[in-house]
Amino acid sequence: MKVTICCKRFGHTGGAEKFLRNLARCLLEDGHRLKVLAAELRGEMDDIETVPLALPPAPKAFQDLVLARASRKALQAEHADVTFSDQKCWGADVVRPGGGVQREYVKQRIKAFRSPVERTLRRAGYALSIRERLRIHIDDKLYREPGPRLVIANSDMVRRDLERHYRRLSGRIRVVYNGADPQRFHPGLAGRHRAKVRAELDIPDEALVAAFVGTGWRRKGLYTLLEALGSLSRKAGAAPVYGIVVGKGRLRRARAFAARHGAADVVRFVGLAAPEPYYGASDLLALPSFFDPCANVTLEALACGLPVITSVTNGAHELITPGREGFYIQDPADATELAKRIEYFTEPRRLSEASRAARELALGHTLGRQYGEIIEALKEVARGGRK
Repeated sequence: MKVTICCKRFGHTGGAEKFLRNLARCLLEDGHRLKVLAAELRGEMDDIETVPLALPPAPKAFQDLVLARASRKALQAEHADVTFSDQKCWGADVVRPGGGVQREYVKQRIKAFRSPVERTLRRAGYALSIRERLRIHIDDKLYREPGPRLVIANSDMVRRDLERHYRRLSGRIRVVYNGADPQRFHPGLAGRHRAKVRAELDIPDEALVAAFVGTGWRRKGLYTLLEALGSLSRKAGAAPVYGIVVGKGRLRRARAFAARHGAADVVRFVGLAAPEPYYGASDLLALPSFFDPCANVTLEALACGLPVITSVTNGAHELITPGREGFYIQDPADATELAKRIEYFTEPRRLSEASRAARELALGHTLGRQYGEIIEALKEVARGGRK
């Protein structure tokens, strides 16, 4: 099978780039011929055939539109059995919108602002933003007839969003959940990192620790977690509960919020870092995200044996059986419910049972399974199985 991948960036860094790099490697290992068209090529390409996608200069707000048009032209000239792209490119047979539906992203991002005034101003800002309006236009035109032959959604939530906004796609969507590497993320990280990291961060050995891993703290629900940690710290006689925040965000604002809500003494901000040591030092993952098509950190934490508490606006919540591998809350702004779910795991037996169940769940959702399902979908389209 001859496959052409078209994308904005292809390289070693960034979640989208790593996904494409791994997919390319799996295709080559499976014996397929591969070409990658990309506007930006980063790092060594090894034996992957790459072609720079020449884009004319354009103002920043219009760069995504320029990419979409150039992608369509380049893919029309290809003689591949099947072509594949993400949602920023037009013209591919198979599209994987890893970021979900842009209209839903904007709607949920607005909900992440706490005050009505902030939400109103943000809604007006998005409505007036040329860049955001063009991103929605790119989505709309991508799915316009004839559209892609197959769309790969990374959660059922994304599938429903696609069918709600683009009804013509019904019957052309396949759900393939994200996966994690069980060799990289595993329960053994606790033995390697728990004592050392907790000592470095001045966290008691007996404390229950909730990890938060992500960039874009408001959208990921960090402020809900900080409020929940504050309420738990004020409970007399309760077991100590701490939080470790891994990732990049507006640190000064987050620290001030934590101080106002009584969480300053029980939260540790470690910045951008490899997450493995902090998974190892933690007991669970708390990610009350306002919008995540299928957060990779959900699968990573499960693979480490960490129960996950997330929200229904993280598509990965669909994998979790409440009370078994974790919980999901209906409202990502509900700090009271989040605190209740975190406190549930202060009972050691519950935590131990959920840890085993989390690892078992993750072993059914590996990277190998994810890429295998995507390659099978590409083969099906190449054979003409989808119209």
